[in-house]
Amino acid sequence: MLIFIGPNRQRGNLHGFKVFPDAPAYKHKTYSWLFRTRRLPAATYIFTFIDRLHPRERRLASKIYHHINEAGAGFKALNDPAAAKNRYRLLRTLYDHGVNQFNAYLASDAPQPNRFPVFVRHLSVSLPPLTQLLENQDALDDALTELEQKGEPLDDLVVIEFCAVPYQGEFYAKLAAYRIDQTISFNMMLFDEKWYVKYRDVDHMPPDASAFEAKLMKENAFQDEVRRVFELANIEYGRVDFGLVEGRPQFYEINFHPHFSSSEFASKDPQRLENVTLAAQRRLNALNQLDQQTDAPAIANISDSEITAFRLRPWRNFAPQRY
Repeated sequence: MLIFIGPNRQRGNLHGFKVFPDAPAYKHKTYSWLFRTRRLPAATYIFTFIDRLHPRERRLASKIYHHINEAGAGFKALNDPAAAKNRYRLLRTLYDHGVNQFNAYLASDAPQPNRFPVFVRHLSVSLPPLTQLLENQDALDDALTELEQKGEPLDDLVVIEFCAVPYQGEFYAKLAAYRIDQTISFNMMLFDEKWYVKYRDVDHMPPDASAFEAKLMKENAFQDEVRRVFELANIEYGRVDFGLVEGRPQFYEINFHPHFSSSEFASKDPQRLENVTLAAQRRLNALNQLDQQTDAPAIANISDSEITAFRLRPWRNFAPQRY
C-alpha cells in the first residue's frame, strides 16, 4: 500500500493510475488526517506539497516521518518535511555547488543580482512569475516596491536570474525527471513559445521534437546530474524541471506532488504517445517496488504535545482549513 499525503485538491493528479491495470494499491490522505489519526497502517508514506506547509506543520510532519521509518518492516516514508529544501534554498545550493550557472535571492534582502535579466516568483507556491524579465537593478527595485505596495510579503518572494535558451526556433523546452526512492526516470518534455514553459496541449511542440524526446527517454538521460540534485535537495520523491543551456542541464525547481494525470495520454502523435506511456510505466514500476506487501499491524501515531494541541485546539493550526 502507498499512502500519498497532500491536499485534497491534488487527488486528481493520481487519476492516471486508472490507465494501468498493474497500478499499486494506494490511498490519498491529507495532512489534517495525518495529524489527527491515532493509528498508522503499514504502508509506504509519500509526503507531498511540503513547500506549502507552515513551519510548525513541517516540524510535526517530520516527527511522524521519522516515527514511520523507525517502525520496522512494512513501514517506510519518503520526503522528510524538515530537511527538504524549498525553491530558494535549492537554487542557492545548486549555484553554490556549481550545478547551476544562475543564482537566486530573497526579495526581502534588497538583492543586487550578479547578472540580469531576472524575474520574481513566489517562494511558497508554484505559480507563474509575478514579473516579466527585468533588465536592470532599477527595474528590479521598482518591481519589488510595487509588489510590496500591492500586498505581497517580500519574505515570500524570490528573485531568480534568468538562464534559458530556445530549444528550436521560438520554442523553449522544459525537461523533467522523477526521483522515486532510488529510481531516476526521465519524463516527458513540455514546449512553449514563451520563456516560462507551463503545461499546454500535449502535442504542442516543434517538428521532430518527439523523436528527440524518444532518444532521451530511451537513454533515461541525465541520471547522474538529476540524482545529485535530488540528493542536494534532500528530496526522495518528486519531479525536477530543468532546461538545457549549451548542452548543460540547468535545474529550476522540484515539485513534490505526484502526477499521473490522464491528460498525459491524450497525444495524437504515435511517437509522443509511446514516449509518455514509457515514462509513466517507469514511474509505475518504481512505485510498485515501494508497495510493501505486508501483514504488519498498524502502529500508534506519535505522542506529542503539538499533535495534542492540533487535535484539541483547531483554532491554533492551519491544516484543516488549507488542506
